[in-house]
Amino acid sequence: MFQRFRIEIEETINAALKDLKFKKEILLVEPPKGMGELSSSIAFEIAAELKISPKNVVDEIYKSIRIGPSTLIKDVKVVNGHLNFHLDYKKTVRALIKEVKILNEDYGRGNKNEKIILEHTSANPDGPLHIGHGRNSIIGDSLARVMRFVGYKVETQFYVNDMGKQLAVVIWGLRRLNLVEGKNDLSISRVYVKSNKLLKDNKVAEKQISELIKEYEKGNDEIKKEFKNAANYCLEGINETLNRLGISHDRFIWESTFVWDSSVKKVVKKLLRTEYFELDGVSSLNLNKFGIEKNLILSRSDGTYLYTTKDIAYHLWKLKYGKVINIWGSDHKLIGEQLKAVHQILDASPPEFIFYEFITLPTGSMSTRSGIFISLDELIEETVKRAYIEVDKRRSEETKNFKLKIAEAVGIGAIRFNIIRIAAEKSMVFDWDEALNFERNGSSFIQYAYARCCRILEKAEIKDEFIIRNLTINETELIKIISKFKEIVIESAESRKPSIIANYAIELANAFHRFYMYDKVLKGKDKDFRINLVRVTQVILGNTLTLLGVEALDKM
Repeated sequence: MFQRFRIEIEETINAALKDLKFKKEILLVEPPKGMGELSSSIAFEIAAELKISPKNVVDEIYKSIRIGPSTLIKDVKVVNGHLNFHLDYKKTVRALIKEVKILNEDYGRGNKNEKIILEHTSANPDGPLHIGHGRNSIIGDSLARVMRFVGYKVETQFYVNDMGKQLAVVIWGLRRLNLVEGKNDLSISRVYVKSNKLLKDNKVAEKQISELIKEYEKGNDEIKKEFKNAANYCLEGINETLNRLGISHDRFIWESTFVWDSSVKKVVKKLLRTEYFELDGVSSLNLNKFGIEKNLILSRSDGTYLYTTKDIAYHLWKLKYGKVINIWGSDHKLIGEQLKAVHQILDASPPEFIFYEFITLPTGSMSTRSGIFISLDELIEETVKRAYIEVDKRRSEETKNFKLKIAEAVGIGAIRFNIIRIAAEKSMVFDWDEALNFERNGSSFIQYAYARCCRILEKAEIKDEFIIRNLTINETELIKIISKFKEIVIESAESRKPSIIANYAIELANAFHRFYMYDKVLKGKDKDFRINLVRVTQVILGNTLTLLGVEALDKM
């Protein structure tokens, strides 16, 4: 509705400017609270061009403004040279209630209809996901949900680095160490950590690992079987963790594919013929022309390809199917710039990158090699355990199964929300108390608002006919926030920032809790209208929770 309100204002101002023989792009901003919903400074822009007083211009525009009876514009006022437009909340809420009744959970969906290949997670198959990987996965999955909601055809991909040194170290270790019982990825991690300790200052072992990588690239059948089995074994454990968080991938793409089908060789041949190619012991590209000082190494002196070289082939392959978006850690920014430069050299559309800062422990950074990390599994278990304690306090009369179900939904929601609410470009120091705080504006607060809506609607009859009297401050604020939902979702998708949805969800839950606390819903003359308003709130809250990957609970 806010989107429609914005369009109607633009059309109204443009009609007035046309009468006055002016033509300008309309920019609308939110004015200070209580001074309308949207404001235009168009008079100042025109006055600057004509070198006359903004007051004269704004008065002329104001006189030419015509507000139609069917618009959501209640009125317009001139404030210090600005045109401030006020929303007709009664019309807005009637239109909202009608549209939500027709569309229900589809309210706000778009029809962008563009194919997106979104790569996220892509962790090395050498151990369990830690909370740093978790940030990648949760950002990627949340963004995929938001983009699908506005109509994009999103395919999520996990790029399996099966040709890297990490997996070769695992294979070397598996030949010497036994897999221990337990979750697959954790067992692989123990082998990897122990192997790295054995490799320290061991030149013979390092040579053996180099030979493993070479034989795998050549396509040695026995070696291929070892690598594939180990990687799949680890991925099974990784997928268990992701599935518990409500995250899945449409496709797993193996790095080795692009070596064995000669895609890497073909792209390297193309690059050899360009002016950027240099040969000095190793094959590389000089990217100084693109402002990149460090050469991009294409292959080692032994002829094996580097990870980035194979990544070029992978990216060119992805481009056949749609626009490419990658969720990468900020430590990969240089590689990202190099990839963009190579795409320019090859006259291909550059990929889009969303770089996220890492989550660190209070004691320092995480390393799978040394075994210093909080695994996502540990984080989930601890969060759900603490969530159970909170649920037990509030619903002691309920069965254990009920408490376990709610604790799982609240715990998973707390992890996802705590990570997604912080913009990707901002770093995070992981704080258990903050992540597991169920009292302050977190996911459980939003879930509780949704459950409260469900409880009200269970007791109520939703009528098509209702009277809207004078709206209260709390009703007005709730309607205003609800009416922004479509714009918020589009902004989140187009800016690639699912954190916008998280912050909107908190704002909406806060407004609903205030409305519920101060305005009687099931009693009084406004009962039928307020029940309808609760229904609309329930739908929007449910949609925001789904977009964030948090379960909408009808009971808590």
